[in-house]
Amino acid sequence: MSKIPAGFCTKQAVTLDGIQSALIMLMGEIYEHMDEGHGPSPTHNDCAAWGDGLSWLIKSIGRVRDELREVRS
Repeated sequence: MSKIPAGFCTKQAVTLDGIQSALIMLMGEIYEHMDEGHGPSPTHNDCAAWGDGLSWLIKSIGRVRDELREVRS
């Protein structure tokens, strides 16, 4: 069984932090776009669906990041 290289989990957790932050910013932009009433494309429902999907993805990334940090400890 191969060992995980030293620092691998830490590096991956930091990378996931960056990805999660970018997705949170994107989700904020989508919701801001909805609130400003831009249209007709994308529609309000499209924005809401993207926001919901991003929210799920952000939470999933956070769980993986937390598990990596736990492995590191």
